Amino acid sequence: MTYDELLSHVAEHAGLPGRAEAERIVGAVLPVLGERLSWPVVQALAEDLPASLAASLRDVVPHQDFNLAELHARVAERTRVPLGQAVEHTGLVCQFLAEALSPGTLHRLREALPEPMSALFTSREPVEEFEFVHLEPGRGTLAEGRPGSHHPLSEARPERAHAHSVAREDNPHGDTKLSSARGLTQEREQETLAAGHPGSDRPLSEWE
Repeated sequence: MTYDELLSHVAEHAGLPGRAEAERIVGAVLPVLGERLSWPVVQALAEDLPASLAASLRDVVPHQDFNLAELHARVAERTRVPLGQAVEHTGLVCQFLAEALSPGTLHRLREALPEPMSALFTSREPVEEFEFVHLEPGRGTLAEGRPGSHHPLSEARPERAHAHSVAREDNPHGDTKLSSARGLTQEREQETLAAGHPGSDRPLSEWE
């Protein structure tokens, strides 16, 4: 990200009137950050920035110990805006700086700050666009078809049941129903008392 792009993004996302106001906000946030850093890190930060912004770090007093709330309060005081706007401006400047700085400088900057402050230097995640996939542009709904199908869902002819399911039979359980059975299992296999019993050579009707 170039310097001009950084200012344009800050102005657009913060609702500022133009580049000059964005440069004033960035030039106020940077010295406050520099006051929280060590001098070597301040120098590395200045080397990554254009001369106009690096100049704002020239007179900072580094090695000061303060928390995130104090950082926002100092930005609000120097930019003469309400605290809520200062919080928003600080977050935007740090976010776009994370995209503008070199990886080495960004790493040193984040390592030098406590967690609540270092978390501000997180670049924006790219948003992946959702891609709709259709076999044919004219078929866009579930009823009209699905990717890879040449037929609409309304024309599908799914199988009624599995290969050995009773649902495939016209008269399931017909052998054992009273209305259509050809006799009980014992009768079909001639194992009734009338026909005999297992182990007998004569049916019961022939016994005296």
